Amino acid sequence: MKKRYVYALLFGIPGLFVSGIISLVIFGVAAGTLWIFIFGDNSWPPSAETFISILFVLAFLILWLTSIIVGYGIGKRLEDDPALNSSHILISGGLTLLFIVCILVQQFSVGNLGPKSDTVLCSEYCTRQGYLASGTPPQNSGDRTCSCYDSSGNEVLKVPWIVFTRMLQNEQAGKFSYPSIQGFLSGLY
Repeated sequence: MKKRYVYALLFGIPGLFVSGIISLVIFGVAAGTLWIFIFGDNSWPPSAETFISILFVLAFLILWLTSIIVGYGIGKRLEDDPALNSSHILISGGLTLLFIVCILVQQFSVGNLGPKSDTVLCSEYCTRQGYLASGTPPQNSGDRTCSCYDSSGNEVLKVPWIVFTRMLQNEQAGKFSYPSIQGFLSGLY
């Protein structure tokens, strides 16, 4: 394979991530500028939303294609040298791996990957019980409970977290699926 194509790949793969990040920044700047200086908190016309979306896609494609073209040009200049520089491959692979790891760490930190947070578990439980809302107290309060609320916002059910986690463990073990809390509590004591 010619070096021009190898370098197009070496620049294009990490360029995909770099283009995405820079495009998100451009999108944020454009949206922020429109919000602060033009539309504010008023309703935005559909054309503004279309403009921002098109700007994001165009910025992404232009930046990504530019990185591929730059890689192609560098590879074309290096074709006279018969050896492939392994440090270039390592840098490209390292940058690509770094971007993937950063994305995974960010997704793990916000709760999209890994174990579910207490608030998500509480919300799922209350939804399965037919309640419209749920809540947990602040983590530093020392009160570990899951509260379910009715349509008026009144607390209808408050489950101590230790009981709640036992119910989850029993459900995961396949013993039962979310019984009423009173039935579960009577089975514990």
